[in-house]
Amino acid sequence: MEVQTQVTSWPASFHPDSDATSVQAMREAFITSRRTQGSKSLKVSATVAPDATREAVQNGILDLLSGHGDGEDGLYVDPVFTAWMNFLGRAFARGDEKEIMFHCENVAQVMARVKGRLAGEDRHYIPGTRIALLQDDFDPYIMAATPPSYDFEPLLTSEKGLNGYGHPLALQKELLGLAFENIAKAWPELRTQIEDVVQIVGYLPNATFRSCSAARYAGVVYLGNLDERILDIEESIVHEAGHQVLYRLGELVPLVKEDAPKTDDYTLPWSGSKRDLFGFLHAFYIYTLLTKYFWRRAAINESEHKDCVFRAAVILVGSEKAIPMLLKDDNLSPQGRTLVEALAKDMEVLRPDIDSAWSKIAKSHG
Repeated sequence: MEVQTQVTSWPASFHPDSDATSVQAMREAFITSRRTQGSKSLKVSATVAPDATREAVQNGILDLLSGHGDGEDGLYVDPVFTAWMNFLGRAFARGDEKEIMFHCENVAQVMARVKGRLAGEDRHYIPGTRIALLQDDFDPYIMAATPPSYDFEPLLTSEKGLNGYGHPLALQKELLGLAFENIAKAWPELRTQIEDVVQIVGYLPNATFRSCSAARYAGVVYLGNLDERILDIEESIVHEAGHQVLYRLGELVPLVKEDAPKTDDYTLPWSGSKRDLFGFLHAFYIYTLLTKYFWRRAAINESEHKDCVFRAAVILVGSEKAIPMLLKDDNLSPQGRTLVEALAKDMEVLRPDIDSAWSKIAKSHG
């Protein structure tokens, strides 16, 4: 049930300021791929569990999707439907008839959950967006796809739940609303991209991470309770949204060669953490995006100008160290190399402006 693409490489970085034609072409290819895979999954479901599938498609979701920006394709990019589709695909690949039946019989519940979110029936949405904010009402398929990022089992079996951790979800919603407003002021195209690639944000205040996402539950971003300022929340959202873009790209073309080592041979120049080539490339993509974001963010708030310029400058130093390390690795795919080369040029353009801004700050502070 896997879908292959004929594309080998697009000449873009897929940051919001990159070649718009390539960005749109990649998005269209991604939706086409998801549509093909989703249609095949529903055909399997209709064969195995016709009553459940009939109930699923007759619950009004098609009428609802007619008003969605992507029409019926809005279903195929939904995180809940995607997680269901992936579990069904793996069961199909294994020939596990019992599990195939289980997933096919669940299709009506999956469609109902998708319909509810798109209809605005979830309890919380980030202000000004259609992004649902969840904490204790995740779909079972999302929860099943999440480990080892986060284990929901203690949360499900504890009477206390997340009471006593963090702050109320309603407050988190308002904080996220402020963060999204700032992102829109600093870089409107980035805000648009985030709303395209992120459908659900989960607030998990007992998590050990600051923020987290993974390709196996693409479209979902988890936030812990470690961000201390609105600016930090902005950073976490931008960080994870960048990963979402690469998850989409990675469904279409490889970013590293198939036989690339999966050992943690690289030390990230930004944090000292160890990663394999794939993880290093992801980190480079994110940190170059954050450099651009903080540089733009510095212009919209005088009180945070110095902090944002400093963050951009420090991250840029790490990115400049990463560029030659990545380019000399022959295990980058053509698309992976294109990403690095494009972003290297972007960093070269930014360097004089950031140096100049930091020099002015240093002089003004003696």
